[in-house]
Amino acid sequence: MFDDKQQIMERVKSLPQGTPSPSRRYWCVTCKMLFTLDRPVCPYMPRMCINTPIPVELMPVESSICLEKLGLFYPKIPQRLMAHLADTAEPVDAATLVDAYLSFLTDWGIRSQDEPLQTVKSFIILLSGCETAQRVNEDEITFVVTDLDRIWQQDTLLPLLEATLPLLAAQVGITQALRLDAMTLMGEKPSGRYFCPMCRKFFEFSTQRGSVTCPLMAQKCMATPTAIADVKYTLADLAHVYEVTPDFSARMIGALPKSGDARSYLKEVLRDDWGFAIETEPFDRIALLMGI
Repeated sequence: MFDDKQQIMERVKSLPQGTPSPSRRYWCVTCKMLFTLDRPVCPYMPRMCINTPIPVELMPVESSICLEKLGLFYPKIPQRLMAHLADTAEPVDAATLVDAYLSFLTDWGIRSQDEPLQTVKSFIILLSGCETAQRVNEDEITFVVTDLDRIWQQDTLLPLLEATLPLLAAQVGITQALRLDAMTLMGEKPSGRYFCPMCRKFFEFSTQRGSVTCPLMAQKCMATPTAIADVKYTLADLAHVYEVTPDFSARMIGALPKSGDARSYLKEVLRDDWGFAIETEPFDRIALLMGI
């Protein structure tokens, strides 16, 4: 048993090294996360993490369920931007949006036809930022999107899903009729926003709680995410998160209508929802990584 962090770091340093990915695409079989990296080292705890990220060329990502954590627990900033861009008089090209998602899966080695229902659910979560329930029988599948009004207008999101889901379902081999529904679970309760001082990662939960555990490695993580009101962080910390996060948001945002106020809206979300001081250099990095 190790007595201190230094002993852990020395032991981790002695373990076998990972294999580089020529595409810079990696995934972790333990925390079920995807990363864009220059080398196969955990981007959040490089000296403490026992795992090495796995290149998709060596072993493809096992399931698109990995994507759910990006949509459910990471800050809903990309989804708020998507909602803003989609809420326009200019129609969204449904086929372009579906193609952006499917090409992302292909590049990451995720075999969408091997898990069709999961693939569709992951698309809804990445786009909406909302948890999604399923009611399945032999004739139809109903997707119930919960608490969507925290991020989207219902009359924007549901028609967009009605246009995109049949196209996606046809690509992955789902033959049942698709239905959509919405449900409010949390009501007026504020979202919970947290920052981990150890790995310097941000999280957004469905509701504010007195304390939370890491949603990525709840049983193993030795740190405790802290409510953003009680901890110091910078916009550069958030920029790092998006630099090592797969580019699903840039691809999907790039498939939505353009808006001249996208950058100003992004600043508003960062400042008003998360309390960031808007520094030019990290803000420009985040905007670029989000495709605006």
